[in-house]
Amino acid sequence: MTLGRNAKQVKHTIRNLVSSLIQYEHITTTPAKAKLASNYIENLILKTKKNSNNKNTIIEWKKSLYGKLYNQDITIDKLTNEFLNRYLNRNSGFTRLIKLESRFGDNAPQVALEMVDNSNKELMFWYIAKIVARLELQGLEIDPLTKKNMDKVISEKINGELEFKKIVQICKDNFFNNDDNNLDLKPRFKNHSNGFNKQTTNFQFVPRENNKQ
Repeated sequence: MTLGRNAKQVKHTIRNLVSSLIQYEHITTTPAKAKLASNYIENLILKTKKNSNNKNTIIEWKKSLYGKLYNQDITIDKLTNEFLNRYLNRNSGFTRLIKLESRFGDNAPQVALEMVDNSNKELMFWYIAKIVARLELQGLEIDPLTKKNMDKVISEKINGELEFKKIVQICKDNFFNNDDNNLDLKPRFKNHSNGFNKQTTNFQFVPRENNKQ
């Protein structure tokens, strides 16, 4: 997969994406770039775990990371400490891909790539919470698939059940109007939307003036 660039350009592009992913734990990019970045960071984490058993090997591995990442003063330490401890009991699946709406302008496909079990705004955690918030406001039972996903995101996070309830309430307050029982007309998640672009819909198209003489 060349992404329409030469090998050197692809290398720098993916290295930059992965460095941002380590630092912020969430990036938005195209599916092709996200797949390459996901494979890259998964491989780095596996090698970090493999080299962590010996003091000498982990030192050598840290030195080699200077040629694999940018912002080394942040990314190397986070990879070899925080990520190592967080994914100690995981053998794979350190990242998650979530399909988003197409990019405004050129309609290019977009995805969110995030680190799982992060303590910040984890998209899948919010995604499921918003669905549950809508179902609760509608007085509907949680369907089996949503229940399965809810149990999964809760189990993967510290104090998951308490945190999930907090996010559900935030979603109720911000995405739905409790004074109106007609929730069918209220914002809801779709398969291609992450729900964090609510404000971007508040615009009006202005017709282009006809400058022809």
